[in-house]
Amino acid sequence: MARMDAVAGTANAKVLLHPAKSPAVVQSSNQMAIGVHDFHERLGIESGRRSSEARRWVEAATEVRDKALETGAKGVDAARSRGKLTLDRAGSVKDRIADEIAERARRLRGGEEEAASEAE
Repeated sequence: MARMDAVAGTANAKVLLHPAKSPAVVQSSNQMAIGVHDFHERLGIESGRRSSEARRWVEAATEVRDKALETGAKGVDAARSRGKLTLDRAGSVKDRIADEIAERARRLRGGEEEAASEAE
């Protein structure tokens, strides 16, 4: 019974790839389970298995679409946060470079003023 349940689960998982065969596999699994259940009843053994429902192609496609949209939204959020982080880093690097250029210019001007005062 566990194998039949596993087969039905696999068939339902692959309904997008095999839209005609997957429901047939689940139906066959259910028919076999009914036969085993009837046999167990005649022997006086209880069988607690419920029949599996075939997953519809539309439901599977909708689930895949929803997962893709969710994953895409997470990707957009991640890209947005990385972009903000990169922009912040670029701003700090720009500020540091501007400070270094300004300091070099001050040093150069200071050197020119010293040279001018020595020339006098």
